[in-house]
Amino acid sequence: MDPESLRAAFGRNGGRYLRHFERMQHAGRTWLPGWNFAAFLHSTGWFWYRRMYGWSLLNLTAPLLLLFALVFGVRWLVSGDGMGVALAATGVAYLLSVFVLLPLYADSLYLARLRREGKAPRPPSALTAIGALALIAIPGWMAYAAAAAQIEYQNRARVAEGLSVAASLRLPIAEFYEANRRLPGPDEAAQFRHLGALQHTASVGWDPARKAIVAVMGARLEGGRFEIAAQEKDGAIAWTCRPIDLAPEMLPFSCRPPAPNPR
Repeated sequence: MDPESLRAAFGRNGGRYLRHFERMQHAGRTWLPGWNFAAFLHSTGWFWYRRMYGWSLLNLTAPLLLLFALVFGVRWLVSGDGMGVALAATGVAYLLSVFVLLPLYADSLYLARLRREGKAPRPPSALTAIGALALIAIPGWMAYAAAAAQIEYQNRARVAEGLSVAASLRLPIAEFYEANRRLPGPDEAAQFRHLGALQHTASVGWDPARKAIVAVMGARLEGGRFEIAAQEKDGAIAWTCRPIDLAPEMLPFSCRPPAPNPR
């Protein structure tokens, strides 16, 4: 392969690839360690950019393949006592492979492939660059979406604690109403307050001014509030759950305001 045609085909960083190729020829070895920073940052995108599509797809699916191996292979081969050690060792081996071995030998892998083909590679194009960016962006977006969904799930679980306690106060308030034919006033409000410690909820109690059971969430939800409001109707109480200043998506659908009708 002509060095100049190789340099043109490599595009950016062509000189570095040529120097590594010369080292390989001088040492008479195919696999020489180096360091490819692009492969370290995102090997899947780098493989695609360099038109090594098979390696790119393999690298993209490697976490799923590893998960399959952990779930089925390691559990079948290793007893229960050594399971934790085996899982940790497999995880460490994967990280070392992706973030140490692969960047060290990425240049050699690329150049060894060119040697086998015996011709200069086609230079990266706008399409390969777009594909590489997509392979970088899509998994990142999926990871972000998964993390956001997990955070939302945890917040809903925290709100469920306050909602359960607030719902439990409806019965004593309804009994008070049946006995007195009115809702509790300021003098009776203390009787309808949860006094025990809660993990994620700052307070739950009757608010006579709002005529509602008000739950105030803890610091992780910035003290957001929701209420179960009481409405006197035909000699009974009708209850309505709704947010005050808590994000509606943190509450179940039955506690959210109805969506506006499109016109």
